[in-house]
Amino acid sequence: MITKVLLLFDVDGTLLLTGGCGKVALEKAFDELFGVPECWGDTVPHGKTDPVIIHAICQRLLGRKLAAEEYRRLCDRYHELLSVEVAATDQYRLMPGVTELLEFLSRRKEIFLALGTGNFEIASGIKLERGNLRQYFKCGGFASDADERPEILRHAVRRAEKITGNPVPQEHIYVIGDTIHDVRAAKNAGFRTIAVLTNHARKEDFRDCPPDHLLKDLSNIPAFMACLDGLYPSKRIPL
Repeated sequence: MITKVLLLFDVDGTLLLTGGCGKVALEKAFDELFGVPECWGDTVPHGKTDPVIIHAICQRLLGRKLAAEEYRRLCDRYHELLSVEVAATDQYRLMPGVTELLEFLSRRKEIFLALGTGNFEIASGIKLERGNLRQYFKCGGFASDADERPEILRHAVRRAEKITGNPVPQEHIYVIGDTIHDVRAAKNAGFRTIAVLTNHARKEDFRDCPPDHLLKDLSNIPAFMACLDGLYPSKRIPL
């Protein structure tokens, strides 16, 4: 069956939480390489991609952009430490209903699941692997592809269409995320949006850029499917 729906999932706050493992791993890596402890400071990560966070920290603490080799070394060490932190933390958790929803969606041949995340590809894999979620995603768009979210989403779509062998209409591409930044990026790229009120998100957070659909979380499969406008009309969705 030809893929007619492409779903692009954000990772942090939408699918899972690691309890701050990314912050801890980056601080350790930065201290090892540059001798600056607690580099994170007052950095607010929401909506920022991994490269944007790193560039901002380097500019604030070092007063410059990293050379290519420095950046590679920092990222490599960050991923090594992130793997250790994610494996060890007792703060890791999946968001409500995530496994059940992904299992359901993965069985539908007309739906293709991909990632659209501000994480580096390696980092997203580390986070998903612990929750046994990596198996559901054949590809994605990552901060390894681009610094800005709209272009990350476009990379995900191109990869998905290459795998499926057919283009997906823009109105059938949905970005699922937990922040207004996910919604803005999706709208910028011309895609539809499903926002979830997980990770302390509130309805008011989306006032300036309302999503097409807003759910409490991903635990209600019929409610999620109803968000796929007109694609599953009237008939009961088999669970």
